[in-house]
Amino acid sequence: MPVLAVFDAQGNWSDTHVCDGWITERLAGQGVSWGRGRKKGQRVLESAGLFYLPTDDGYLGLLLEAGEWASVPAGKPHFFDAGEAESLEGLPASLPLFEAFVEEVLALTGNDADEE
Repeated sequence: MPVLAVFDAQGNWSDTHVCDGWITERLAGQGVSWGRGRKKGQRVLESAGLFYLPTDDGYLGLLLEAGEWASVPAGKPHFFDAGEAESLEGLPASLPLFEAFVEEVLALTGNDADEE
C-alpha cells in the first residue's frame, strides 16, 4: 500500500494519505506517476522504498512497497531511501528517513513496528 506524506518547507509532517486516487492526483501535479506491477520501461521495486520530492511548499514523501514503481521526470529533483541511508545530501535533516518514516506511518495507523 503506498503512503504519501506532505511536509512543509521546514520538514514538519502535516498530512498523510493512503488513498490511491489522492496519491495519483497529488503526484501528477508534480509530473510524477506511480503504479503496481510491470509497466513497459519501468523498473519495479524489489523492496520498499521512500521517495522525497521537493515541491513549492515543502516536500512529498512517497512510501512504496515491493512490486510498485514511481516514474520521476528526467531532471526532477528527488531523493530515494530504501533503508540504508544515514542521511541524504540536500534533504532537510528534519525529514524522517526510511525507518523513521515507516515507524511514524505505523503509529498513525495504530500498528506497532514490533508486530510487523
